[in-house]
Amino acid sequence: MQQEQIHTTASQWQELLEKHRAGEKKWNRLSLIFGLTKLALLITVFLTVYFIWLRGNPTLGITLTAIQAVIFVAAGIVQAKLNARMRFESGMAELVQKHLDRLEGRWGDFKDTGEELAGSEHEYARDLDIVGKRSLFQLLNSTGTSFGRARFAEDLLCPRYSGKEIRERQRAVAELAGKPEFCCRMELLLGRVGVEESLPQAAERLADGKRRLQSGAVRALFWVLRVLTCGSGLLMLLLPESMAVVPGVMFSVLFLAQLAIWGLSSPQIRPFLAAMAAASHRLSVCGEPVDTFAQEPFESEKLRELAAVLGGAREPLRRLAGLSRRIGLGNSSILAFILNGLFLWDLWNAASLDSWKQKWGEKSTDWFSALGETESLLSLANLPRCCAGSCVPEPAEGTGVFTARALGHPLLPNDSRVCNDFTLGRGIHIVSGSNMAGKTTFLRTVGINMVLACAGGFACAESLTFSPMRVMTSMRLSDDLSGRISTFYAELQRIKTILDAAAQDKSVLFLIDEIFRGTNSVDRLVGAEAVLRRLEELGVSGMITTHDLEICRLADERPRVVNCCFCETYRDGEIFFDYKRREGPSQTTNGQFLLRKVGILAN
Repeated sequence: MQQEQIHTTASQWQELLEKHRAGEKKWNRLSLIFGLTKLALLITVFLTVYFIWLRGNPTLGITLTAIQAVIFVAAGIVQAKLNARMRFESGMAELVQKHLDRLEGRWGDFKDTGEELAGSEHEYARDLDIVGKRSLFQLLNSTGTSFGRARFAEDLLCPRYSGKEIRERQRAVAELAGKPEFCCRMELLLGRVGVEESLPQAAERLADGKRRLQSGAVRALFWVLRVLTCGSGLLMLLLPESMAVVPGVMFSVLFLAQLAIWGLSSPQIRPFLAAMAAASHRLSVCGEPVDTFAQEPFESEKLRELAAVLGGAREPLRRLAGLSRRIGLGNSSILAFILNGLFLWDLWNAASLDSWKQKWGEKSTDWFSALGETESLLSLANLPRCCAGSCVPEPAEGTGVFTARALGHPLLPNDSRVCNDFTLGRGIHIVSGSNMAGKTTFLRTVGINMVLACAGGFACAESLTFSPMRVMTSMRLSDDLSGRISTFYAELQRIKTILDAAAQDKSVLFLIDEIFRGTNSVDRLVGAEAVLRRLEELGVSGMITTHDLEICRLADERPRVVNCCFCETYRDGEIFFDYKRREGPSQTTNGQFLLRKVGILAN
């Protein structure tokens, strides 16, 4: 699928936005009409009762009132459906506006930044802005459940897919990217489920393999008790008072016996039932997105597989939602007392859940996993819609392959993004240049696109051929006063981690910013030379940036080390950056210019 068929322009999003806003107004107007109709019916009911029923013909009044009541109820049902359509159109308009904000760079205020999803020790998350404020997660995330959010985070923070799996995911992402309205609908429906932990906790209990009522004989005994209790109670109410004594005594004894059984069994079954009751709303709204996805015709094999798995969950989830709602009725203490005294309500529900788990419990893990993967693919499909100039990366055999044309940073605005051609070529690149020239941004550009490519998503490039690599970075380092660790020592620890990983895994892609900036120039040169020599011996690929031109000379001595740079120009006393990558070491510096600019050095 070509990029021009996938990328959704601002005018297309605007057209879609206007369509749903018009739909919202239409259904709101019709809902208002039916609301006024209901009000008019109420008034006519009062008039009918007063003038016809009470003062005239009671039979005619009752007949008219009954007809009016039926019309009122019908109008209420229709209005409820109209309100649901209005809420749907409103939700779709909100999501389309969100996509428009992505495309036009107004996504920095999206609520979910994923800040807590990766710790400070993650191999690249903070350095490459994968999570946190103004991050890739914040830009792309459109998940609506805990399963989807966790899976999308895993795909960005730990992508470990084979070349075949990457291709399958790419085809799925490309197909979803070409269905913007369908994706918005899925996002809206999944958003109603929510990311709270009640549903994952319930799902965990459903798949744990434990049965609360093991014995069939015990379950049969409970059925007999329920029948006898309800039967004796019914006889007590229907028989004359002289004949109701025995059924009344029997009912009282059985009612108290069932309450005693309920009290004794509660510690074992109540936590399970409480987890299901807490997730009852989320389970009830899970069905619609599952149905929508399962019924959509797909071309890619990955999406067809996911649709088949979710299609098998439709009926079980419908039954489970009904069970969870039934369990929720017993949450009120007064109602729980009555229901358990009459029907052994909690034990009945536990037995029903046991039957459900026996039939579908093992499969439920696959359903929720498929739901999470679906949401992750939906999120990855957002990139080609909002990033002009994206492509489907081409996986390659071997290690250290990374060849890109017009490679750009996806978090930068479309209208100001500067792209560069780049070939890693199984080498180690020393990136030199002046302050603010674009060295660090370029490292992040390579790293974030590698993460996207390894996750099976699109990349911000005209073309990209790559071999899946394990990205490791050393960029945003700081000292730790509580641990008495200096910035230099923190960097040593991080680089040692990279070296250890490279010794075990030739697919490591290292990205080191301002190598050993926390120490003097002599130690920096010695340390940089030692690190580069070791990385070269290990046969891994990557890049380091530096201001120190002495380090650039290491390329003259090491066969796999090459130089590239970012430079600046000066016009009319001002500094200008084009952010274009050039071969060879930097020939310019701007430190003294900037010192003069702020008045520290005299002109």
